[in-house]
This record gives sequence, C-alpha cells and structure tokens, in this order.
Amino acid sequence: MGSSYTVMFANLVIWAGIFLFLFRLDKKVSDLEKRK
Repeated sequence: MGSSYTVMFANLVIWAGIFLFLFRLDKKVSDLEKRK
C-alpha cells in the first residue's frame, strides 16, 4: 500500500511541476505580446 501512495504522490508532484512550468511560460508569452 505504501509504495502505491508514493507513486501517486510522485505523479502529482510531476504534473504540478509541468502545469506550473506551462503556466509561467504562457504568462511570459502574453507579456511579450503586450510589449509589441
């Protein structure tokens, strides 16, 4: 049981990291478009 929880937690952390990375990337792109 413990190992499955660890895998679930790892997946959650990875997805959160990807989501935050894409969110920051999107904000950077929108900021660049505002400057044009």
